[in-house]
Amino acid sequence: MRATGFAVVCTALLLLGGCSSEEKPAAPADAAQLASAAGAGTQKARSSKIALETTAEDGRKVVVTSSGLYEGANSKFSMVAEVAGEKRDLIFADGVLYYHLSDAQVRELKTDKEWVKITADGKDALSAANGALMTDVVEKMDPTRTIERISKSGKVTKSDQADLNGTATTHYVLDLGGAPAEVWLDGDQRPVQVTMDKVTVKYDSWASDVVIIAPPPEAIGDSR
Repeated sequence: MRATGFAVVCTALLLLGGCSSEEKPAAPADAAQLASAAGAGTQKARSSKIALETTAEDGRKVVVTSSGLYEGANSKFSMVAEVAGEKRDLIFADGVLYYHLSDAQVRELKTDKEWVKITADGKDALSAANGALMTDVVEKMDPTRTIERISKSGKVTKSDQADLNGTATTHYVLDLGGAPAEVWLDGDQRPVQVTMDKVTVKYDSWASDVVIIAPPPEAIGDSR
């Protein structure tokens, strides 16, 4: 393993109880060490910009640009999602996904509210059309959830050095319980790109100034 790869392992071992600069691992970092290093880098930076691309099960192309604030179970995202060419604003905060209604949807729902809640298993029309998809998008965007998945079921099968769009990274190929994945970490052990489950997520502008607040209660209506 080259120097940057060793730095990832060493950072992880320092967190777990110590590492000498003279020690050299004989093989690529295991998943627990990789997850520990990436988790430390993400926690230190706390925020980033995000770009996600995927294709929904029904064939719709999904592109999401977002700002993320990573606080474990309390992570928050402010998103612009383009699904099949149609753009919508969404906010994920306090464990709830909020969807900003278009003018046409406001008229259709006969409401004066700008926002509604959508859920993965919701029976209302908006949740049925977008709930499962957008819940999955939030899951994939959040590096803390990806790191948790790596730590629980991941196995590193390969690592090397890679230049990714001008950023020097350590590239890891993983097996997540039978599902392939790839992770690129920068020199500060922060995710630069993650690919898994036919989803590509790119991270930049780490430690940027991000403030995400849920819509006020008076602006939230019933989507049913």
